[in-house]
Amino acid sequence: MKKVVLSVMCVCATMMLSSCYVQEVNVGMSESEQAVQVAKVKNQQFIGGLVDKTQDKAENYVKDTRHFRMKTMQTFWDGFLAGITFGIYTPSTTYYYEPVKK
Repeated sequence: MKKVVLSVMCVCATMMLSSCYVQEVNVGMSESEQAVQVAKVKNQQFIGGLVDKTQDKAENYVKDTRHFRMKTMQTFWDGFLAGITFGIYTPSTTYYYEPVKK
């Protein structure tokens, strides 16, 4: 019985920790268009992401503000920190991409 409970707990923990939040926004680009990463920014958020400490604009990181891709994700470690602090501190990471010059 003890082995079954431990196995079920391991499976549940693996399933809960394996998923990561990802949001991708394409501005003036198609999803299949080749892009190169130009910046990586750590977002400092509080109370489950409701309060944002830094409100950066994309124009601070990309040269051409008409054509870029922005991908915001909560990595495993970001989720781990959010879990430890019970959602009070909820970090995420934003990547900025520009189209590949031909």
